[in-house]
Amino acid sequence: MGLVEWTRLSGEQVEELVAVLLCRKMPKMVRIRPSAGDKGIDLLVQKQNNTLEVYQVKKFATNLTASQRKQIQNSLSRFEQYRIERSVTISEWHLVLPLDPTHENLEWLSELTADLPYTCDWRGLSFIDGLAAEFPDVIDYYIRDGRQRLEDVIGKLTSIAGMGLNNENSFASLTQLGNYLQKIYPLLDTDPHFTYKVSIGPSTEDVESAPGAILTMTQSDKSPENHTLTIHVFPRFAAALDFRPIPIDITIHAKKDLELQHKLTDFFKYGTPISAPIGTADLKMDLPFGLGGDIFGAGLTLAPTLDRSTPKQVLRMVTLDPNDNIISSILIDMDTPTFGITGTGARRIGTEQNGVFTIELLMDIPSNEMMIKVQKINIEGRAPHDVIDGLSFLCSMYTPNRIAIAAPRGPITNVTSFSGAPSALELDQLLLLKDAATSLIAIQDNTTTQLMVPDIITKEDLANWRAAKRLLAGEQLTGELTGGTVHLHPDVPTPNGKFAIAFYSDLSVTVGSTVVSLGKTLNHCPKVEVDPHSIHPHEDHIDCKIRSVDGALATRQLLKSTVIS
Repeated sequence: MGLVEWTRLSGEQVEELVAVLLCRKMPKMVRIRPSAGDKGIDLLVQKQNNTLEVYQVKKFATNLTASQRKQIQNSLSRFEQYRIERSVTISEWHLVLPLDPTHENLEWLSELTADLPYTCDWRGLSFIDGLAAEFPDVIDYYIRDGRQRLEDVIGKLTSIAGMGLNNENSFASLTQLGNYLQKIYPLLDTDPHFTYKVSIGPSTEDVESAPGAILTMTQSDKSPENHTLTIHVFPRFAAALDFRPIPIDITIHAKKDLELQHKLTDFFKYGTPISAPIGTADLKMDLPFGLGGDIFGAGLTLAPTLDRSTPKQVLRMVTLDPNDNIISSILIDMDTPTFGITGTGARRIGTEQNGVFTIELLMDIPSNEMMIKVQKINIEGRAPHDVIDGLSFLCSMYTPNRIAIAAPRGPITNVTSFSGAPSALELDQLLLLKDAATSLIAIQDNTTTQLMVPDIITKEDLANWRAAKRLLAGEQLTGELTGGTVHLHPDVPTPNGKFAIAFYSDLSVTVGSTVVSLGKTLNHCPKVEVDPHSIHPHEDHIDCKIRSVDGALATRQLLKSTVIS
């Protein structure tokens, strides 16, 4: 394949073609559309150290004029404004255009970028021609006859085989379909934007989407075997849909389904994902190479478009009492925001940094009001020290308390009232979980055995952990003595009447399947008696139970160990 004649292409062709080549080379690269206010950025890559590498693509293929140099300078100035406003860290900035630089060009760029806190360079014709040689399918598709040739050939194959996806006699036999797929696979593999996984199997009601697929489509034949063709479409790079959108006209029938109507409202306003059940959606699709068509009575899942150019954020969420005293503070790892089609709302999902819960923030843009929804509370299998902050935050989410969202450090502003706080029943459950975590922390501080919050916490567990916490804090517990068993040697007579008793016992608790020993306690009750119905002689001893009488209460206190120096 010959070299690309860049000077014969329009500026739009040059920039799109170079951008696709860069995206194929770096599949995680994100494209910023100029229509969305690109701030001088065309493409960017988020690196492992959370810095951004930026590629500014320009169409200039002949020696730069003063006007063209001014355009590059303006793009860089807009980018600098973007960098400062968003407080992003840039590691590299690359000017990419189909023109190798002269010494004068390099000197000009060096002077232009001398004061910038990141590396800047010029990547010219040699660099781009190298990408073109590495990805000839991109060149063939965009500036030669690759796209039309593939669509024509596939159209002829489907016509000859009589197996169009929307043909009533489609897929007459498995053998016929297999031959068709063998012919079409090499052609589909030349698509520069997408890859495909095609499978044949028995018809099922549920369709499993493949991880990473942007579209999953099924079609069943009318044969006795009821074969089903499933096509999964995968993007070759993150920005594939920016360059080759898949237009889909969707009609969702929700007049008789109030819940679905509410979900549609949230999708249009906030970009909240929605799943419409089978039978409620009609679609018209334009898939690559004519693989689309009309589908009626389908099920459908819609997910929002993410603003992938915005790096993930860490935010601080704070609850305050009516006097603006801080009650609790946590850090939230926020995903990139989504926006509804109407442009009046935004949505962000965040996860408490120890994974205790996820939270959904719904912002009404015109009124600047926010609704908070707590989701997926999960403390099972986590260390108690790691869950207490998250639980404390949730337990403080009630009126008249208020909430604020701020940067990880610095002043707290934009304090607002709650909307979407836990119900009274949910709050009671959260308080019990917080109580359990607090008790387990006290126990953990007195053992080297790593404790984890168990899947099931019974009332008995909670009572035992509370008691252990109080004993470990030096408290003396008071209560009725019941069920105490005494082993008497054969030469020791069974006590008669009422008497006082003092004895030592082990202090231990069970956390899940882990038994934790915490020391010994001294127990005392001033008035007890033997339960006459509990006396049970053995060959070498007698067992009996002791119980308190006349309202006498027993005390229990942890024995402190003595350190000898």
